[in-house]
Amino acid sequence: MVAGDVGARSVAETQLRRRVELAVSPAGAATARITSFPFLARLVFSGRVAHIHVAAAGVTVEGLTFDRVALDLDGVTFDRDRLLSERKVVLQTVTQGTATAEMTQEQLSARLGVPITLAPGRAQVVVGGTTLTGGVSVSDNNLRVVAAGLTVPPLRVPTLALVPCVSDVQILAGRVRLTCTVHEIPAELLGRPLDEVRF
Repeated sequence: MVAGDVGARSVAETQLRRRVELAVSPAGAATARITSFPFLARLVFSGRVAHIHVAAAGVTVEGLTFDRVALDLDGVTFDRDRLLSERKVVLQTVTQGTATAEMTQEQLSARLGVPITLAPGRAQVVVGGTTLTGGVSVSDNNLRVVAAGLTVPPLRVPTLALVPCVSDVQILAGRVRLTCTVHEIPAELLGRPLDEVRF
């Protein structure tokens, strides 16, 4: 029973990972993880799993490379009838989730045309040998580096697979993390039912 449960979850994770690979291709490694135990029993009785995490590395869109894109979904429901009658896992709804995209300071510097160093909570820009300290903000999918006495043209964040919106930004060591809260499962994970899960 335990082996069957683990096997079914592994197959579902594999299919989710393949779906992510298709959505962000070409890209680096993709991962998918379902947190729910027992997996099959929860699906049969409630049609719900606790958490799904999917991610991909090295995603390039419109010439802009993101070190990582990820999606964390809580309280995901499945089509229980299709699970039982067709053995197909079909994602339906989500209680809440967080979409994330991370960009390195090297990528940000290259796209904005100025040397930028990122440390937790602050950004430093070197202009004419002078280092200016400021921050980073995002609005309307435009990323802005703000420093005293310096105007840097905004960087438009393109539409990303798995990241349907960008509403907040956090400065970390060497990178920025763009996030938003989602209340629906992105189309990339809904396009077609996952392949058959045998249990």
